[in-house]
Amino acid sequence: MTHSIESDLISATIDEKGAELISLYSKRQKQEYLWQGNPDIWGGQAPVLFPIVGRLKDGAYTYKGKSYKMSPHGFVSNAPFVTKGAPDSSITFTYEDTAQTRAIYPFSFKLSVIFSVQWNVLETIYQVENRTKGPMYFSCGSHEGYICPRYEDESFEDYFLEFGQDATYQSLTVSENGLLCEPHYAVIENGKRLPLHYGLFKNDSLVLTNIPTNTVTLASTKSKNKIVIDYEEAPNLVLWTKPNAPYICIEPWDGLPDFEGSDGDITNKPGILRLEEGETYNWRHTISIYETGEVVL
Repeated sequence: MTHSIESDLISATIDEKGAELISLYSKRQKQEYLWQGNPDIWGGQAPVLFPIVGRLKDGAYTYKGKSYKMSPHGFVSNAPFVTKGAPDSSITFTYEDTAQTRAIYPFSFKLSVIFSVQWNVLETIYQVENRTKGPMYFSCGSHEGYICPRYEDESFEDYFLEFGQDATYQSLTVSENGLLCEPHYAVIENGKRLPLHYGLFKNDSLVLTNIPTNTVTLASTKSKNKIVIDYEEAPNLVLWTKPNAPYICIEPWDGLPDFEGSDGDITNKPGILRLEEGETYNWRHTISIYETGEVVL
């Protein structure tokens, strides 16, 4: 089942399966901004990543000496989330651990994904509650895919990303098996703009680590319309598309895939978060749509 929320300017539609955003639509310009999925290219649209991001070495990790297998990006993208009440401008989806999840992830949790819209902004909050007797280890991230290019007279190469401040932005190298390895390499030298072209993704993804800003804009040289993504407390940003595919994924991550030299222990995993018993973690990000160049207040 799907649910929609809306403001005077935009609407957002979310699927109960995976609490996945499946539409981000401008009511004023009658324009869809979110990739609509194509199983021949990439069937996803905006999966929620939890309790890991990326790929595990050998598809497994260990905790307290026991080994557990887990697919890339965790297991909630197909999970049956539950929602209550009639949505208006806000809606909350929840998912709790089960016997099946504990067989591959030995922690008790409640995951809530809270969506709300106000004017031109979609806000998403990931909320993780640790119900385990003891600490809980996890990562989470978003994986929104945006239509790129959006218009028939544009190409992918007409688009660019612009970060919130000038810096040198570096990516880790992604190996053939989807793991991380050194060295870093620069994708922007002392600047903030990254022109898009498919050659950037010849090694699958750009994995930007410890970047100095939490704002990135997707814009075109041929259009005044743009999307601004703001997020908090996530040190890594992943950019991804497939060869000649008409979308770009802009993915803030609080965590990282395994490195090739990983020892497999989840407590040693780079970027892993430790949440103490009874504590709650909140992570917020927003997607703002600006059209015809004006700032909507």
